Amino acid sequence: MLTLQFVFLQIVVFSVLVFLLKKMISGDTETNVKRLSAVYEELVKKQRELLEKNEMAEKEYQAKKEEAAVIADKLSNQALDKARKKEEEILKKARGEAEEIIAKAFGSRDQLGHEIRVEVSKQAIDIMAEMLKKIFSVDTTKLIHGQFVRDFIKEIQGADFSSVDVKEHQPVIRSAFALTKEEKKEFEQVLGQKLNAPELKLEETVEEPLIAGVVLQIGTLLLDGSFANTVQEASVKLKEKFEYQA
Repeated sequence: MLTLQFVFLQIVVFSVLVFLLKKMISGDTETNVKRLSAVYEELVKKQRELLEKNEMAEKEYQAKKEEAAVIADKLSNQALDKARKKEEEILKKARGEAEEIIAKAFGSRDQLGHEIRVEVSKQAIDIMAEMLKKIFSVDTTKLIHGQFVRDFIKEIQGADFSSVDVKEHQPVIRSAFALTKEEKKEFEQVLGQKLNAPELKLEETVEEPLIAGVVLQIGTLLLDGSFANTVQEASVKLKEKFEYQA
């Protein structure tokens, strides 16, 4: 009897333990399922947030990419503009230097031509002087000189001396031969009347290279009535005539 009661008690205790164990297992499973569900939902939520962040990052990346492309185009255009301006500056400078070189070349040519004309004129004068010495005697040359002086006196009689101030500048006569007293007196009378200076006195110098004739200088005013100047003017006219015919 006691054995049966003990067995029955064990069966009851075992049954209770089984029930309690099943209850505990059932409770833990439900709790675990809930925990798993919560974890899954949390993972889904984080995945969704991660996707949203990825989408935002992608949009921001595209925006930055487009902005970078715009900036690159702008910088490229600016670089091209600067390159064009630099190229224009270089071309402008090159053209200016080329024009300057050409101008200098023409200037040198004109200067050389002028120097050649002056030299030719000097040589022509020297040749004419030698010819006069060989062809004419000194007396004959003096006669030619006298004729040049008379022609020059007539020339200054018709000249305009209104802008000349003899108070500031002393009249100077440069002559191929020394003037005679009569010639000098006539010069002083004519110039005295033209310059309104009755007491005018001329300063005279002798310059043989003039060959014949005289040169009058009052300040910056220069009147050349010499044989040398006549030869020089004639050589210039002949040169212009040959150039025109060519």
